[in-house]
Amino acid sequence: MNRQLVILSWKDIRHPAAGGAELVHQELSRRLVRDGWRVIHLVPGFPGAFKRETLEGIEIIRVGRSVLSFYALPYYYWRHLRRDTDVLMDVFNCFGSGCALAVGPGRALFTIYHIQDRMWFYQTTFPYVPRLLMPVINSLGYGMEKLQLWLHGLIYRGPAITISESTASELLRFGFKRERIHLMTTGIEGRPLASPADSLPKEDAFTVLLLGPRKSKRPMETLRAFRQFQQQVPDAILWIAGWGTENERLKGYARKHGIRNVEVHGRVSASKRDALMQRAHVLCTSPVKEGWGILVIEANALATPVIGYRVPGLRDALAFQNGICCDPNPDAMAEALAQIHRLWREDPVGYEALRERCLAAARPLTFDRGYRDFSAALDTLMAAPNNHSATAAPPTPRQPMI
Repeated sequence: MNRQLVILSWKDIRHPAAGGAELVHQELSRRLVRDGWRVIHLVPGFPGAFKRETLEGIEIIRVGRSVLSFYALPYYYWRHLRRDTDVLMDVFNCFGSGCALAVGPGRALFTIYHIQDRMWFYQTTFPYVPRLLMPVINSLGYGMEKLQLWLHGLIYRGPAITISESTASELLRFGFKRERIHLMTTGIEGRPLASPADSLPKEDAFTVLLLGPRKSKRPMETLRAFRQFQQQVPDAILWIAGWGTENERLKGYARKHGIRNVEVHGRVSASKRDALMQRAHVLCTSPVKEGWGILVIEANALATPVIGYRVPGLRDALAFQNGICCDPNPDAMAEALAQIHRLWREDPVGYEALRERCLAAARPLTFDRGYRDFSAALDTLMAAPNNHSATAAPPTPRQPMI
């Protein structure tokens, strides 16, 4: 009989708001199925979704259709799945289900990609909650997240999986033991270009790209930096693309302050997004924090350098000489833009060398490598003396981050 792994999380890959975490779950699950595991995704539903379906050999079970249905998942797991499950992958995102604490040692993998922390006050909203009450709700969420993490750090004794040294350091402050934290590489969709020569040609005028204009990404910081930079380079262009709540605010600020050459593309297809990345000279990002700066590696895979704020998660992705990690303020970003512009204008060979370093940073970050990292944590769990599976495998060394 195949070993069974259940992933309990907020969304599956079919969800309209699926993102990086769901892509990671899908890629890990495909490989687990290939290696003989039965994998079940236990998630809340969404309008129009089937209650059960199978995708690439992965079983998806959806319970309810609202955010609150997340808390029905532990009951469903306990009643219908626990008996036959060898491993529960309990994914913590803003809140946790608590299942990693309840199922006992040797049976659960606590997984967390990102600690929300201050981001509660930037982007987190709930349906049907009046705007005036949101500060109260977000303050409660901020406190509850810390309380839940502290309880996990105090009680949970199994492996904890995360995706950056920044998040690992935060977990240490909540009482998690360093030897129990496993770092997992995150891959990207598609393959990196073979060389910068395979990219679409860069624009004639120096062009900056800003993606995902949402509050938590603080796009206004990038726009303010571009405003300063454009005083030195009047013909510079800024492209703003992707879904977000800040597009109108950004356009209003640009009009008010006379910022020229700002083009707002709005929501774009994946192919259009890749084309913009290739044609821009640099991508800028100024978030509050990240779990891991996947956007950095996606740009790097298309031979485009990145300027990003020195904040948790993002600084991890910018540690490979693949751009500039600057202080988190518009003045520092404007200076970094001027630095990249000088390199492009005065030292084309140096700029091409930077693009090569971008590709070198992206190439090793694959889902196959992430699966090896995940398997190391899984093997550690399965080899635990109190694991109830009869098919435990010996532990393997943890894969280091590059």
